[in-house]
Amino acid sequence: MMSPIWLLIKMAVIFYYCVTCCDGFSDMPPPLPGTNTYQLRMPGAVPTVDDDYICTAFKLDPEKEMYITQFKVEGTADRAHHMILSGCAGELTNSATPSWKCASHGTGKVSCSGPTRILYAWAKNADGTRLPPSVGFRIGGPGKSRVKYLIIQVHYANKLAPGVRDYTGLDLEITSQPQRYIAGILLMLALPEIPPHQAVVNSDICCPIDMPVPINIFAARVHAHGLGTVVTSYKYDPETRGTELIIKGNPQWPQAFYPTTREFTMTKGDEILMRCTYSSLGKSTFTYAGLTGSDEMCNVYLMYYTDNTDIGAEFQSCGYLCNAEQNRAYPADSIQPLPPNPILEAYAIHGKMNHQLRTNSSTSAIQEMPIVVEPIIIDNNSSQHETSNGEGLMVNHDVHHHVEMESTTNVAEPPAVTITQATKEIRREKVKAISSKSDSQKKDDNFWSFLFFFRRFFS
Repeated sequence: MMSPIWLLIKMAVIFYYCVTCCDGFSDMPPPLPGTNTYQLRMPGAVPTVDDDYICTAFKLDPEKEMYITQFKVEGTADRAHHMILSGCAGELTNSATPSWKCASHGTGKVSCSGPTRILYAWAKNADGTRLPPSVGFRIGGPGKSRVKYLIIQVHYANKLAPGVRDYTGLDLEITSQPQRYIAGILLMLALPEIPPHQAVVNSDICCPIDMPVPINIFAARVHAHGLGTVVTSYKYDPETRGTELIIKGNPQWPQAFYPTTREFTMTKGDEILMRCTYSSLGKSTFTYAGLTGSDEMCNVYLMYYTDNTDIGAEFQSCGYLCNAEQNRAYPADSIQPLPPNPILEAYAIHGKMNHQLRTNSSTSAIQEMPIVVEPIIIDNNSSQHETSNGEGLMVNHDVHHHVEMESTTNVAEPPAVTITQATKEIRREKVKAISSKSDSQKKDDNFWSFLFFFRRFFS
């Protein structure tokens, strides 16, 4: 028979476990010794079906405001179709396990009581991203928009072999040093419907900027599935009906954040156009927008920065059907694919065994990958923040959801344009290696975690 003392000890242990562990969420791990690197990993996830979506969450310290300044990826495309890091600025409903299925609405059986926003997205063996100096994604702290949980969502293209577990994740560089500029993501998304046997099919979407403060767009990531040939985004002037290229990307290359053609300062009333172009030659059935690898998607993630204030927004989702004037504004060469690059195409499939952030800036073919965001050069006397390579980040918190559920697709005539090399569409400035962080930026602190929220247009 158990003695009363041992019974009390056992009850205390059980009570402690129930209070601290029953929700299934992990606390934010401490940084690696002597660094400000925080390792977030899937807790031995076991995808049981093809196209499985699994999430895990990390609880942050709500009293400590922190800033993410760098993302390093630990994962490969042969296992993870995509990975998204999101933040929950509320409380999460309990999960009995450290990970859970989260396909249909992003968080599955777990939901966030407050706003959610995307912080980072990765696919196709893309390398990590280091933000410009004095720029960071803000997490933690007592403010109403602060992230309380970090959530990693991984889309597994295929189920794993029996007995195999997955530990895909991210290494985050986090500082408690306040950053002058706050990073944010503007997500543009469309609903493609692609008929079979077509050489060129376009899915177009338009986004009017409606933000309380200007945003400065410096980098972008494009996303589509196997039929995607090129994705473009333009700044559109409704007065002159002119366009200026923001980004042009090949969705079959590593889906990293590429530098934009220059830094774009966008204010209320400005408009952005997005076009995803597909080829369905060889397909005998329609292809629709959806969650699986055999479905299609159309996204552009635009990274931006703004001043460190509470009036901006750190995430915005946008996608409206274009009007007739906007549809006519797309340049004819918007459907021209980028020149073939066998090295990048092979890298997107096979990648490299080491998953370190590479900042090499030589002109070899492999370094055309947009693996590093160049530093911005800030002129304190200017109303705009000029950058050495046109990059920057900014914050926005107004969320404009996609409300038009109609198809955004149009089919172009096969001989619409002649495909030519469009190297002028992408700036190939050399990417400068980022200098090591200052001592003040290397202060360690706990930072809190967040939940993934979106639904089906992420990948």
